[in-house]
Amino acid sequence: MKIILNHWIRSFLAIALAIFLASCSSITRPPPAAAFMDSYGRNDVINNVSFSYYAGQLKNGVRDEDGHNTEWWGDASFERFISGDYFTFGYGLQSLTPIVQAGFASPYFGITGWGNAFAILYAPMHDSSTFFTRYSGGGMLIEQIPINDKWKLGFTQHLSRNGREIDNGGRFRQIWIPNPEPKFYTEVGGGLFITGAVGENCKMSFELRYGRDLDEKRNRFAITIDFWGFSSPFSFGGNDEIRKAAAKNLEKMKNMKTASIDNTQTATLTDTQKIDSKTTSSLTNSSTITTTDTLHTIKRRWFRFSDSSQTISTIYHPVKNVTASTTKGICYNEKNNTVWLKQDYGKMLYQVSADSIDYCQEMERKNLLGTTLLEGLLGFLIAAQTTGNFPAAIAIGAGFGTGIWALFNFGFDPEELAPKVYRELCSEKHTQEQIKEWLKQYPCGGDLQQTAP
Repeated sequence: MKIILNHWIRSFLAIALAIFLASCSSITRPPPAAAFMDSYGRNDVINNVSFSYYAGQLKNGVRDEDGHNTEWWGDASFERFISGDYFTFGYGLQSLTPIVQAGFASPYFGITGWGNAFAILYAPMHDSSTFFTRYSGGGMLIEQIPINDKWKLGFTQHLSRNGREIDNGGRFRQIWIPNPEPKFYTEVGGGLFITGAVGENCKMSFELRYGRDLDEKRNRFAITIDFWGFSSPFSFGGNDEIRKAAAKNLEKMKNMKTASIDNTQTATLTDTQKIDSKTTSSLTNSSTITTTDTLHTIKRRWFRFSDSSQTISTIYHPVKNVTASTTKGICYNEKNNTVWLKQDYGKMLYQVSADSIDYCQEMERKNLLGTTLLEGLLGFLIAAQTTGNFPAAIAIGAGFGTGIWALFNFGFDPEELAPKVYRELCSEKHTQEQIKEWLKQYPCGGDLQQTAP
C-alpha cells in the first residue's frame, strides 16, 4: 500500500504541476521516435530526455501581419513511457508544452500520435470550439531494423500540425512585456535515427528529420539527441513495482527457507538450497504449517540485517552502512538459533540466522504534513484552472488537503503506511547475548519449532 500511495501521489502531482505551469503553451513539434519504439514489451518505465536543434527556413526576427516572429531554434523534452505489450502511453514536457503521446510499438514497426495537453485537457472545459484553434499534434509511422545486438536503424514519416512562436507584447515604462502566441502550420516530412546502448541501463539515439511547411512553403530540419533510462513504473495494474521486487526476491529465496501463507492461515514450507555452482531451487522439505500457533504478532518493528540478501521485505538504508526492514510477525527457534520473520507487506515467512539480525525501534508512521500540503496545492491548482475563481480555488484546495489527511489518518492502518526513516534508525547495536535474550520472548511453536536451519 505504501508503494502505491507514494508513487501515485508523486507522479500525479508532477503531471498536474507541469500542466498548470506550462498550460499557456500549445506548441508542439514531432517528438523523437527511438525511445517510444524501445518501450515495446517492457515491464519498467522509460524516462526520456532529448535535445533538438532546429535549422532551415525558420521565421525569426521578422515582423509581419501576425506580429513579431520569434520561432525557437531548439527544444528540451522530458517524457515518460509506460508500455502494455504492444500499446504504449507517454506524457511529459516539450520545452514549455505539456504533451501526451500514445500508440502501437513492436520490434520492427510502430505508429504513434501526440498532442498538446493544453487543448486536450484544458480548452474543452471552457469552450469546445477552441480545441482545434489551439490544438497542436500529429501522427507518425516508424520502422526500425536491427543492425546487430546493440544498434538499430530506424525511419520515420510524419504528418503534423506544428507551431511556432509569435510575440505580440509591448513596452511598459521601457520594460518589454512579452505576450507569446502560437502560429500553427501543417508539416509533412520524414527522418532517420540510429539507436544504441550507453552502459548497462541507458540508451541513446541520434535522429535527423526533415519537414516541409505546407502553409508557408518553408523547409525545416531537426537534429535530435535522445537519452533514456529505466525506472519503476506506476504501482498499479500489470506494470508495478511489487512485481519487480518479487522477481528479486525469487533469486534470494533460492538460498533461503521460506513459507507461503494463504488466506486460510496455513503455510507451505519449502527448503531451498544451492545444489551446484548455479543457483537452483530444490523442494527437499515440504509440509503445511498453521501460522496461528507458530508466529507471534507484534507491533511493526524495525530489524537490522547484516546485508540485503537476508530479507525479502522492503529494504531501507537510513545511513549508507545500515540495512533495515520491518515486520509484524516473528518467532525464535532457540534450538537451531534461527528466526522466522513475516514479510513486511506480503504473505511470506522467511528464516534467517539469529546471528545476522538485530532488533531496533518500533516503526513510526511517516509524517503526513508534506503529503497533505502537496495534495492541497494540487487541488488548488486544478480548481484555479477549471473555475478561474481564486477564493473558490483556495477553498477547494483546503478541502482536498483535509480530505487526504482524513483518508490517511482514519482510512488506513497506520502500520500499513510508509514508515518514517531517519538517520538514527537502528544506530544502537546490541550484543549477541542481548539479542538472544530479547528473542526468547517470542519462541516458535508448532511446525516452525521443528524445522531445521
